[in-house]
Amino acid sequence: MLFLSKSANTNISLVVILTVIFPVAFGTLLENIFTIKYISIPIHSTIEATGGIIAIVISMIFYLKYSKEHILTHFNYATTALLAMGIIDIFHASVMPGEMFVWLHSTAVFFGGIFFMSVWFKKRAVSKDIYFLIPFMFFIFAILFSLLSIYFESFIPKMLESDNTFTTTANCLNLIGGAGFFIASVKFILNYKKTNNLNELLLSGHTMLFGIAGLLFLSSSIWDIQWWLWHVLRLSAYIIAFYFLYIEYKYEIQEVHKTNNELESANKKIVEYLDIVDKYVITSTTDVKGIIINVSQAFCDISGYSKEELIGKNHNIVRHKEMPKKLFKELWKTINSAKEWHGEILNKRKDGSKYWVETKITPHFDENNKVHSFTSVRHDITNKKYIETLSITDVLTNLYNRRYFNKTIVEEINRAKRDKKHLSFVILDVDNFKHYNDTYGHQKGDFVLQTIGQIINKHTQRTSDFAFRLGGEEFGIIFSNLNKENSYEFIQNILDDIEDQAIEHTKNIPYMHITASAGLLVLQSQELTNSEDLYMLADKLLYEAKESGRNRVVIN
Repeated sequence: MLFLSKSANTNISLVVILTVIFPVAFGTLLENIFTIKYISIPIHSTIEATGGIIAIVISMIFYLKYSKEHILTHFNYATTALLAMGIIDIFHASVMPGEMFVWLHSTAVFFGGIFFMSVWFKKRAVSKDIYFLIPFMFFIFAILFSLLSIYFESFIPKMLESDNTFTTTANCLNLIGGAGFFIASVKFILNYKKTNNLNELLLSGHTMLFGIAGLLFLSSSIWDIQWWLWHVLRLSAYIIAFYFLYIEYKYEIQEVHKTNNELESANKKIVEYLDIVDKYVITSTTDVKGIIINVSQAFCDISGYSKEELIGKNHNIVRHKEMPKKLFKELWKTINSAKEWHGEILNKRKDGSKYWVETKITPHFDENNKVHSFTSVRHDITNKKYIETLSITDVLTNLYNRRYFNKTIVEEINRAKRDKKHLSFVILDVDNFKHYNDTYGHQKGDFVLQTIGQIINKHTQRTSDFAFRLGGEEFGIIFSNLNKENSYEFIQNILDDIEDQAIEHTKNIPYMHITASAGLLVLQSQELTNSEDLYMLADKLLYEAKESGRNRVVIN
């Protein structure tokens, strides 16, 4: 737009002159010079249908263009208003001059002005479904309104006087709609003064043209010069809206080219850096979706994959199933908020073996300070983690040991109090296990403990489950988020599974095979005291289970 100056106020004044003052003055001049009427239904239909089609196209393209963001802005509200008005205008273009002819035009102006005032609503993020539901609702409304108007034509109010001038109803609909457009134009003008965005200025002129067209309707009659003038003004407004979309896409394309150039420059620097650290530092770079962009040779060496096998794949190719999903949710939440994440991760090699890495993930930003990729730098801590694991693991059963239990139960009590949730603790003991060792030998006794350890491990796979061998034939389980009924069922299933193994034990009368008893404690957060009290209470319940016949769960 070549007429623009550096002054926002000057530009606003020019827009007002071109879209309001000039059309009014020009219309008045034409009315005084030409008193004839020009009747052409095809030209009229072409103008209205063209404007309506432009409005529908603008709305569809705009919504598709910003469909990934799901953010409703005043531009969204403006295009949905255009959509509804454009559809009604197309129906208006398809009917012959008369009451329905004027009704559809006037209601298109009325609803267009009313809907356009929604540009004053605040910008807000919505779900994908809501984002696409809004234009669909406007589309359905405009279609149904037009069809019902035509079907129930006898119910529409009188729109034409006997001399072909417009009734008060017709004038009021256009006056209200025109006022709505002018109210919307104020929003665009204020935004333009604040942002100096050309699109805001364009849409202010767009709405002013619609507004003045609505007001010129009041002083016109069908087919006179003023009547044709406001039709041309409305078509001009539609064209301005189309130009707005063109400016949007032009800017988008420029931004894409600019980003690509910067990425190319950044990639060259990354290559230079990788030449230095490639052999010795375990690094990888991923996009925002976790797709691997680059890896170091050190990464390949520790994972067992080649670069060709890794690049283009999701980073979860090395994720080990034993790592809790909760950790990765926290990781992504942190880095997506443009913060660094630091922690220890268990990964899986190509051959299925495990390795631990201490990891630091750093986000990278584009020129708009938006995260576009992440770089992870790792340090191999497999040996360290192996030693740590040995220190907290019971060698025979592969469950946690008593040392880790003493630490964990305190942490879980504090967590349950903090989160105000139930905490369950069970002590499980093999029935008559001393008699089993005396009868079958310690080697088979170890086999029984290993079997029970496997069963307990199978049932405690949630991130909130902790299973321990507390000593000898005694096991412990700490778990949460289950009420008493569900906790009881959870432990009973473990006892049933142990019994289902049908491991012979002739000294375990009357069952004659291996069974276990359990004392289960389920407490609400306000009932929790300390680890010593919990252990004592669960042990007392275990004693009751033994005394009442074994092979059962006794709950508090």
